[in-house]
Amino acid sequence: MYTFCTGQSTIKPKNMGNKIITYKDGDGNLGYHFHCPGCDENHGVCTEGEGVPIWEFNGNEEFPTFRPSIKVTFDHLSEEAMQRNIDFYKIHGRYLTHKELPYDVREICHSWVTNGNIEFLSDCTHHLKGQTVELNDF
Repeated sequence: MYTFCTGQSTIKPKNMGNKIITYKDGDGNLGYHFHCPGCDENHGVCTEGEGVPIWEFNGNEEFPTFRPSIKVTFDHLSEEAMQRNIDFYKIHGRYLTHKELPYDVREICHSWVTNGNIEFLSDCTHHLKGQTVELNDF
């Protein structure tokens, strides 16, 4: 399943080899995914739909531009916290709940996608912060 916009889609990408891939999610929202080299993950934006944020798209799949900026945040456990959870399991036979061991790391990826390039903004937490790189093909 592919998570996108507000739901999940089982539709496979139709334009592999391009810088962006087209998606339609389970709620009927349409948009695009691109691969982020800073996160080594795919990020997506909706360009048509209801009840979700909508990005403008220049219509050029080879040199895409999306507006406004794209900000992705995700929380996770640090390596130290994961080790504490493993140690707890070895002693107690269960893992700590999220309430007992909340996420302790917040990652941020904030960018402009303009004419086929990703400009990573200063609030990014990854190694490409402040740099501009070309979108890679899928």
